[in-house]
Amino acid sequence: MATIERRRQRDGTISYRVRVRLRGEQQRTRTFKRKADADAWAKAAETDLSRGLYVPVSKDRKRTVANLIDRTIEDHLPTKRNNKSAHKVEAYLEWWRAELGELTLDKLTPQRISERRAKLLARKPKRGERMSPATANRYLAGLSVATKYGWKDLGWLPRNPVLDVTKGAENAGVVRFLTDDERDRLLDAARRDPDPNIHTAIVVALSTGLRAGSLRALTWDDVDIDRAALRITDAKNGEGRWIPLIGVALKELERHRENDPTDGEGHVFKSSNKDVPAEVNGQAWMRVKRAAALTGAMNFRFHDLRHSVGTWLNESGASAIQIAAALHLRFERGGGRGARNLLVRSLTTLEGFRPAYQGVDVERLYRELEAYAARIEERKQLEAGWLDRWLAPKIRLL
Repeated sequence: MATIERRRQRDGTISYRVRVRLRGEQQRTRTFKRKADADAWAKAAETDLSRGLYVPVSKDRKRTVANLIDRTIEDHLPTKRNNKSAHKVEAYLEWWRAELGELTLDKLTPQRISERRAKLLARKPKRGERMSPATANRYLAGLSVATKYGWKDLGWLPRNPVLDVTKGAENAGVVRFLTDDERDRLLDAARRDPDPNIHTAIVVALSTGLRAGSLRALTWDDVDIDRAALRITDAKNGEGRWIPLIGVALKELERHRENDPTDGEGHVFKSSNKDVPAEVNGQAWMRVKRAAALTGAMNFRFHDLRHSVGTWLNESGASAIQIAAALHLRFERGGGRGARNLLVRSLTTLEGFRPAYQGVDVERLYRELEAYAARIEERKQLEAGWLDRWLAPKIRLL
């Protein structure tokens, strides 16, 4: 039930304080200058509470965006599973703190967030081009980490307001893969480069489809020469696994181990400071791709080595499931953006195929894909050389 109390202030002005009480709920109070406003709020609060909807208590209206960001950084980010981008999220949140930190959470609306997004896009850079819509989307995603936490876990927000903000268009970009001539030039340049790691890193990447981060994290304890397999413990999807080594990569790793200054201890790719792994996607990579004429209009990123593996498998007749298994992609509904894009953009083209419109049982399809992926994974562990017939012809040493 709601009660409205008429109050006279010391300066003679009149205000109306509303108290809304409901069994099992905290008392809600608000003060208004007009009785009509008090009546309207009292009715709305009673209705929302009876329906189980969110109605802020007094202390909720005192919490600010800065309070939410503090709680997110201190309590939420450190506990997120497989959260390798926590430092980036924290940087985005600090920008939002500077822009909206003093704003109370009850006033954090999609309109306020959208205004700041427009400010991001209009900001004049000191050098280079203006911020792209895709980068602005990353800022929104960073804020969404906090607002989702405040909504679902803390109960400080009635919903996630970022979900109602229009996102900018994402540029699909250009998917590159190596031609035979480019591959030969790249491997030749890597072999001639003075860096002791870059040639082996490229050969292993082309043999396994591993990302630069996974290669950087490899230790010699993760390399099983006898089984011809690598153990991945730092995968992007958070899942560890053993993956097979085709013959050329195995030979290259054996050679690399013979030249290891620590006799096969610690990281596979060592920097000058032997306690710190080398950046396989750093200066040495830039030198090699410049020497191979893979810059400028023909720019080739280290991650494009992974695209090349997928493309070669596709050209060799591998199915989408076999390609995904070879590249260690997860099979589950709502999988990561990277996994979907990699399959859709650089591996297979299924133009005109629309399961929902052709009577395909989508749930059954997912179950079958998962079961098939499990069989492929089992085969990989039992028979490490099963990829040789697809990759070995393409990845030959010069």
